Amino acid sequence: MDSFVSLGEKLLHVMRAAQPPKERNLIIYALLRKTVKLLAAVKNLVLTGFEEEAQILVRVLIETRINFDYFLIMAKKDLYNAMGRVFAAVYLDKMKALEATDFILGKSYVDKSVWNKAKEEIKSRLPDSEFEKLKKYGFSGLPLEARASKTNNKQLYDLAYRLYSKNVHLTDIMEHLGSILKLKSFPEFEQTRIPALLQAACNCSFAVIENCNDWLGKPISLSE
Repeated sequence: MDSFVSLGEKLLHVMRAAQPPKERNLIIYALLRKTVKLLAAVKNLVLTGFEEEAQILVRVLIETRINFDYFLIMAKKDLYNAMGRVFAAVYLDKMKALEATDFILGKSYVDKSVWNKAKEEIKSRLPDSEFEKLKKYGFSGLPLEARASKTNNKQLYDLAYRLYSKNVHLTDIMEHLGSILKLKSFPEFEQTRIPALLQAACNCSFAVIENCNDWLGKPISLSE
């Protein structure tokens, strides 16, 4: 895992070294940075005995890989449209959070008119149906499962949302009771759980790193 984190950091350095930053690399940089930080966090959690909690981050890592792959599909068709959709979706998502708190963050009030003006500008550029999809599903306009299918990541999606999602909800009770119930089948589950967790994290991370390296014109060797 350390070697993947190191490779990711090298690619981030390559992009940071280009000043001013290249517009075409902005979304790639953000998704790679998220991938690298998630992988490092997963490693630290596993090493300190927080395997269940690490699985929550692996779920996020899988979703990041799916989003990265789908962004590449969109970027090959129209890079700047894809970038614009990402920024618009991020804006709308943050506005949704502000609307939930009536534009109050802590003791501060956020100027609603500024956010509404930007929202209307985004809306004016899209058909109503497409705007609603952007608000609901993000830049792709598709549910995550559909994105996973279109990027050949359906197996990863099933892993994330049929297995690792239990750690987000209340269905990981047996993991927490295993040490006191002494279930016969539990050690077998324990022995396979961590390797599967680490494999999923490493596979997702390397896929993002490899595609990022290709995007940048292969500035580093991945076989170090």
